[in-house]
Amino acid sequence: MKWTWETAPQSIGAGIVVVRKIDGEYKVLGLWSRGGYDIPKGHVEEGEGVFDTAIRETEEEASITDLYFKWGNEPIEVSHLTVYLAETTQEGKIIPNEKTGIIEHEHLKWMDWDEMHEKTYDYLKSAVEWAKEKVLKDDN
Repeated sequence: MKWTWETAPQSIGAGIVVVRKIDGEYKVLGLWSRGGYDIPKGHVEEGEGVFDTAIRETEEEASITDLYFKWGNEPIEVSHLTVYLAETTQEGKIIPNEKTGIIEHEHLKWMDWDEMHEKTYDYLKSAVEWAKEKVLKDDN
């Protein structure tokens, strides 16, 4: 299936819930687009594995390359997505896609779990809750 904004919800994809410690507390990365906060994610390209897709998309969409899979490499399946959890020390930034020149998100924000859960797309809420549970369990 060719990827478009309309087919995106059905495209097989992968992404990462990215967290960063700020003032001693974990914040989660939200990428604003089309009325909600998203995670770095995208469709799996031909010949690419889901883990590689997640890493590539995080670099393309948030300029984050320093990813530490502190909670392991076991993902959660959400709808059509495979979602991982990783920590970073990088701030991230939105830049145009190197291949298409398109800016896929308007801005990024490091936010608390409740705000991300409230303002993310419905189909991503379970991935955010899953990540929150793993991070808070380990952080206590």
